[in-house]
Amino acid sequence: MATSSMICLLSLLPFALCPSVLYPGDIPVLDSYHTDDSGISVDAADTKLVYDLHNAEVRFEWEGSSSFYQVVPGLMAIALYNIAPCGVVLPFTVPYAGSMLYATECNAQMEFGYVAANGSTIIITGFKPGNTLQIPKGALHWGINKSCTRAVSIIRFFNGPDISFVRPDIQVDSIPESILNVSMGEELARQISELSQPDPIVRCPKCMRMCGLV
Repeated sequence: MATSSMICLLSLLPFALCPSVLYPGDIPVLDSYHTDDSGISVDAADTKLVYDLHNAEVRFEWEGSSSFYQVVPGLMAIALYNIAPCGVVLPFTVPYAGSMLYATECNAQMEFGYVAANGSTIIITGFKPGNTLQIPKGALHWGINKSCTRAVSIIRFFNGPDISFVRPDIQVDSIPESILNVSMGEELARQISELSQPDPIVRCPKCMRMCGLV
């Protein structure tokens, strides 16, 4: 016989209609809580069910851009990218996890690219808030914010907890030179092989000159 949690899940009823159902591991830590007829109530700051990306444990910052990562043990990882005007997420791979990129703030000048399994380079433009982009596991990929004034915010959901990166200076040769030059500018393309950090975000010199940011 199906359990009450399975019945609630399979019926696709809103959680409000199943307030007393608790799934295995749902309440790993509750530092302070109270109960009433509707179940357990807990403040978001007092439970490990809630992840605060703005105060995540791992944080990277470059050239006015930033990224925050939070690993959900044994399940997945989440990241928040803030990409400044003329910001570039240089090419890298995540060998052990695929992911979905969800745009919370974006503009028509944001461009994403990746190398497909058959070797084809795919460039995606016109990305809008609410759009979601799939990045296959192990695919070499990058992003460019060509806007002069608008930053971009992207939430990334990985389908596994191991989000080890392969450095861009090792992988950049996989991208056709014509794509590098057209998308990033020759100056920026030359800089890529000199960088050793995982997943660096830099500013494109050509874009910054055109936008009057230097």
